[in-house]
Amino acid sequence: MTWIPLLAALIGAMIAMGSALLVERRTTQRETTAEWRRTRRELYARFLAGHAQAGSDLRNIAATPGLEASERYRQTRAAYTHCYASRHELELLAPRTVVDPAEECSRAVRMMRDAVSGGARIDSDQFEELTRRYLDLRLETRDAMRSDIWTDNA
Repeated sequence: MTWIPLLAALIGAMIAMGSALLVERRTTQRETTAEWRRTRRELYARFLAGHAQAGSDLRNIAATPGLEASERYRQTRAAYTHCYASRHELELLAPRTVVDPAEECSRAVRMMRDAVSGGARIDSDQFEELTRRYLDLRLETRDAMRSDIWTDNA
């Protein structure tokens, strides 16, 4: 009869250990999900900010009269350089639902860069169309990023 309390204590300890492990696992999953969400949110903000800055810089270059071709080329290339890192990070960390519109957005900025590098002015139909396309794709990318941040599929 003395083994019954010992068995009850052992079963109680196993239940307590199992509960503690389950709570720890759920806490770890919740923290991992929060960390992934935070990482993606920061990456998405860098991507959007970098591309917005590039678009703004390109508009300024396109509005600057009298730039020599070599200087225009140099400035347009420099305007896009800060977009590379976040674009490549995005390809590694984001789901395809974000990567696809982000690649299109990035391509639109590169098209603006190439047009301005080639001499497109801010008031040209070509530049206005490229800017409109970029802004539409930027909104689509932002919406995909927002959707991803708030899903629980981290």
